[in-house]
Amino acid sequence: MKEIKLVVLLATALALVSSGGCAKAPAGGGSEPAQSNKNAGQTNAPDLTATPLYAKTVRGNVERAGLAIEMARDFVKQEQWSEAVVQLRAAQTQMDEALGHKPRLKEQFEELKSALGRAIRTAENRSKDVEPLFTELQTRVNALKVYTTQ
Repeated sequence: MKEIKLVVLLATALALVSSGGCAKAPAGGGSEPAQSNKNAGQTNAPDLTATPLYAKTVRGNVERAGLAIEMARDFVKQEQWSEAVVQLRAAQTQMDEALGHKPRLKEQFEELKSALGRAIRTAENRSKDVEPLFTELQTRVNALKVYTTQ
């Protein structure tokens, strides 16, 4: 009895597997469903131009600098000093770009750039005194985020 059940089960499984791959293509040649799936993926994709981080504006420069400073702080906590310096230099580059846009808060941007220079020198010396500088940098970035427009 068990053998008959096993044979019936195997025969049913074989029939399901063999008939599963024999589906007919749609009348349109199969390109329409692929096209509709392609379009469906595009409608769900986020609009990256709407976020300030990707914008080619002063606000975007501030956002990217803030992110680089946060990453530098994390690298210092992991004692990866060279990576921290790279991130701080990236933040400084963002400030150079922001100053190229001639922002109305030019003095604040220059002060942030100066503070970044101090933080870079401190991180290059692998000094733990860099932590208060990170606090200053984050405070300056957050203030600029408030006063810069999208």
